[in-house]
Amino acid sequence: MTVIETAKDPALFDGVGHIAGAVFVPYGDIAVERETDDGPVDYLVPDAGAFTALMRDAGVDAGGTVVIAPAGTRVAGDMTVAARLYWALRYYGHDDVAVLDGGAAAWAAAGGGTADSPAGLPGDGDFAARLARPGIRVSTADVADVLENGGATLVDNRPLTQYTGLAGKDYVDGLGHLPGARPVPFDLFSVSRDGIHYWRDGEAVRRILAAMDVGEDQPVIAYCNSGHVSSMAWFAISEIGGRDDTALYDGSLHAWTRSADRRAMLRP
Repeated sequence: MTVIETAKDPALFDGVGHIAGAVFVPYGDIAVERETDDGPVDYLVPDAGAFTALMRDAGVDAGGTVVIAPAGTRVAGDMTVAARLYWALRYYGHDDVAVLDGGAAAWAAAGGGTADSPAGLPGDGDFAARLARPGIRVSTADVADVLENGGATLVDNRPLTQYTGLAGKDYVDGLGHLPGARPVPFDLFSVSRDGIHYWRDGEAVRRILAAMDVGEDQPVIAYCNSGHVSSMAWFAISEIGGRDDTALYDGSLHAWTRSADRRAMLRP
C-alpha cells in the first residue's frame, strides 16, 4: 500500500504531523499547463506519460492500493487537492484508491504513528496510466456541445460570490457562470468536527443535490475556475453520492474564457 499526502501548501501538515511512511505529492504536479486548441491552458491533469512518471516516483504499483491523505485541517487547498489526485488516478484507470477521511489530522487524533516530514520518494513503482475512464473528464468542446444541445446538468462549485459575478479570479477572463448552471458550492460537502474536516455522507450529498435542483435524469458536469475545487464536488457527487454519471470539466472557466466568443456567454 502507498500512502500519499497532498495539499497546496505542505505547511498545512506542520501542526498535525505526517503519517509515518507517507510520501508527499504537490498540487502543482497534478494540475499542469498543457497545449490545447486554444493554446496553453493551466491547471490540467498531466498527460499519461507525465502522470505515470509521477506515480512511479511516489512508489505506486499497477494494481496496488493507494490511500490519499490531506492534512485534514482545511477544505480548499487540502480536501480539494486530495480529491483532485483521486480523480486523476481514476481517470487513468487505477481503481484501488481511497481518500482518508479527516486526513493526517484524524489519523493523529486516533493515535496513528506520525513523523515530522514525509518519506522520501522511492521511485520504484510500476504504475502505468491508461485512459480507462475518459467519461469522467470533459473538455471545453464537450461543454459547448451541452450548452447547445443539452444532455447534462452543469453544476458550478465556486463560492456564490463568484457564481453571481460579484467576484472572480485573475486567471479567468470574465465574471459570472455558464448558462443554466446550478450553484453547488464545493464546501457544502464537508463538515468540521473538533477542528478536523470530514466528508459528508451519501445521504447528505443527495440532499444537497436535491435542494439545488440537480436531478437524476441526466449526467452531471462539475466545474469551477480551474478544475481544482470542482474535483471535490466530483468526488462527493460520484464517489459518495453514487452518481457515477458525473464528470469533471478539467480547466473549467480558465479554459472556457480563452475565447472571446465563449466569454460573452457567461451570465451574472
